[in-house]
Amino acid sequence: YATDLATGLPHQAQLLEHMTQLLALREREPAPMVLIVLRVEGYAGAAAKLGSEAANILRRKVAVRLRSALRASDVVAAMGADAFGVLLGHVESPGDGERVAAKLVRSLQQPFMVAGQPCAVAAAVGLAHTPEHGRDAESLLQRASAQAGSLATLGRDGFAARTERGPGSAANDDPV
Repeated sequence: YATDLATGLPHQAQLLEHMTQLLALREREPAPMVLIVLRVEGYAGAAAKLGSEAANILRRKVAVRLRSALRASDVVAAMGADAFGVLLGHVESPGDGERVAAKLVRSLQQPFMVAGQPCAVAAAVGLAHTPEHGRDAESLLQRASAQAGSLATLGRDGFAARTERGPGSAANDDPV
């Protein structure tokens, strides 16, 4: 019920439930938190080049890379076929959300190896801060999702071919 079977991550309903619980706690002990939504592109290209299972593998690898770029206390959730939500339950300053979002985009810039082929992805990012952008989970999710949907994706330029980027790999880039 609470897990996206394709990625092993919590799904959107679980993320909203977790946010609602944290927001209730924040009423008694105020502390800022940030919701980041990443809209990821590149799955269709992987599917066209390598098949539909390759796109599923790429999505799982994206999930692993996002999870590994965050603190254990942060929550990463699958939100449909092309988006992920990241909840930073506690941030020290308002700029922390932007710094983490930039770090996540950078983590996705190195191509993933799928079936022995490099697959590049790009991401558009939306952010919502409490309490500035809302005091409930739905409004925060709506704002961050709308922002991610309206921005151009970043990350794929210059990384389409493995030779342009170099032979580096990530821990989750095992051949299929």
